[in-house]
Amino acid sequence: MELYHINYRQLILLITLLSFSVFTSCKRDEKITPVESVNLYSSAKFHLSVKSNNSIIYLDSLNNINQAGNTYSVHNINLYICNITLKNATGVSYYSKDVFYLDPFINNDSSFDLDSITKGSYTEIDFSIGIDSIRNIDYGLNSSMNNINMAWPTAMGGGYHFLKIEGHYLDASNNTSGFAIHLGKNENLVHVKITKNITQINNNHDYSLIFDINEVFSNPYLYNLNTDANYTMSDSTAMDNIKTNMKDAFTIIQNN
Repeated sequence: MELYHINYRQLILLITLLSFSVFTSCKRDEKITPVESVNLYSSAKFHLSVKSNNSIIYLDSLNNINQAGNTYSVHNINLYICNITLKNATGVSYYSKDVFYLDPFINNDSSFDLDSITKGSYTEIDFSIGIDSIRNIDYGLNSSMNNINMAWPTAMGGGYHFLKIEGHYLDASNNTSGFAIHLGKNENLVHVKITKNITQINNNHDYSLIFDINEVFSNPYLYNLNTDANYTMSDSTAMDNIKTNMKDAFTIIQNN
């Protein structure tokens, strides 16, 4: 009887190959379908504009009249917006952690963008005018020129101006005087809630955010530049009245 010498390494390799062949032949053939490229998210661009009782504001023009009867002009407007939230009827919401600096009279600073918004319909937009308390500290934002110019004095609490509205008005003697509506400090963060049906169903949408300056001087507090502080920075009562008035100073129009 002829004997054969068994090479164990070759035997192990043969068994491994046979096992793999059996496994692959018995495995269910699964058809792999490509992942559908469905974009579930959209973006939105908001353009800030300012008006006075629905009339266009022209810089340095004394053609605006507020509810208290003050004739005034606007030279400068700067503000921050943060805590932007979109909500729908089922409670689903979108939140932006960003802080946006805005100047409605400078093209590069007059708009801001939101992205990664879940497509669908929303019924409410909430936001704050100002900066959240975590970042409203000295050097809490990057050192851009805009942020440096918006710094609130350290001796007065530090952080940043939430809002600046500066211009001139005709005083009780019909002389031209200056005013500066400045808001700052955490207690003066303005919370705005707008009930508005909007649809984020396309990849990109465009909105107008309209700031009515006259609302800063009225509803619920009638603010008179002749009798109330025309410079609010060191006047906590004046800032509180301005903060309260600003809660309904904004409207939103969906453009597409």
